[in-house]
Amino acid sequence: MKKVIVLSVLLLCATIAKAQDTEKNEIRVGYSDATFIQLGDGFADAFSNAIVSGLSGVKYKDAKNKTIGMFEAGYRYNINERLKIGGDLSYLKSEDTFKASTANAKSVTRNTNYLMGLATVEFSYIRTSLLNFYGSGGLGIISGSIKETGGSYSSNEVGFAYQINPAGLRVGKKLGAFVELGYGYKGIATAGINYRF
Repeated sequence: MKKVIVLSVLLLCATIAKAQDTEKNEIRVGYSDATFIQLGDGFADAFSNAIVSGLSGVKYKDAKNKTIGMFEAGYRYNINERLKIGGDLSYLKSEDTFKASTANAKSVTRNTNYLMGLATVEFSYIRTSLLNFYGSGGLGIISGSIKETGGSYSSNEVGFAYQINPAGLRVGKKLGAFVELGYGYKGIATAGINYRF
């Protein structure tokens, strides 16, 4: 009789543990530094200002950039214990103000809105009930909308986007916090919270 009770308790514990691990869905929100995009914008701004200065004689100085970073929302689906697939949708707003060095020229403010969608794959290296050490990679597209006030330039562009994060760490059970380090359009560091259900 004792063996039956012990086996029943062990079977019940195993069933509960298996039921708790059946959370296949995960939603997440996060923030990243968008270093790749900001550096690219800085080089593009310097290049375009050099061309404008050469053609018109108006030199721009004291460029001020207001960018608070990239916000993202995402979804993951557990295929198995180590592999997840999903997608991320990210948004970044950047505002650059260029002051003219001559008195009769106007200052220019350039507003840029980026929207990026990535299909993502995530692989867990080490996974416990509280910790998940993983890597991820994503491919997709990015759309940029540029408008100037005080100038006449506007543009809409679409291009290829990617993100590779070889090091990611999630802490928590259902509700958790994560941090990822990598390279790509999101930048070097991404952090946020996620929820499994």
